[in-house]
Amino acid sequence: MPTDHAKIHRVRAIVLGMLRLVGLSMVTIGLVMVVNRLLFGLWGTGNIAQGWSNWMGIGQWHGIFFGVPLLGAGVTLALLSGRLSHWIVRAPAMGCARCGYETLDDEGRCSECGYR
Repeated sequence: MPTDHAKIHRVRAIVLGMLRLVGLSMVTIGLVMVVNRLLFGLWGTGNIAQGWSNWMGIGQWHGIFFGVPLLGAGVTLALLSGRLSHWIVRAPAMGCARCGYETLDDEGRCSECGYR
C-alpha cells in the first residue's frame, strides 16, 4: 500500500472510478433489460402484463428476473462506492490523509479537519 498521502488519494480515486463504472454498467444493463420487456409488452403483444410473462425466444433473458436485481445492485454499489473506496484503500495509521495532522482520535477521525 502507498504511504504518501497524494498516492493514497490517487489510488482511492482510481478505485472509486472503477466501482462507479461497474455500478453504472449494472444499472445500464438492468435498465435495458427492463425497458426491453416493457417495449415487448407494449408493441409485441399489446398488453404490458402479458409482455412481462411471455417468453421472447431462445437466448432472451427475462428482464424482470435479471434486470431489476441488476438495477438494485448497481444503484447500491454506486451509492456506497465512496465508503467502499475508503474501506478498500485504507490509509496507514501515520496521521490524517487529508491534512497530514499526526494525531487521530480513537475512531480514526482527524481532530484538526474531521476527516475519517
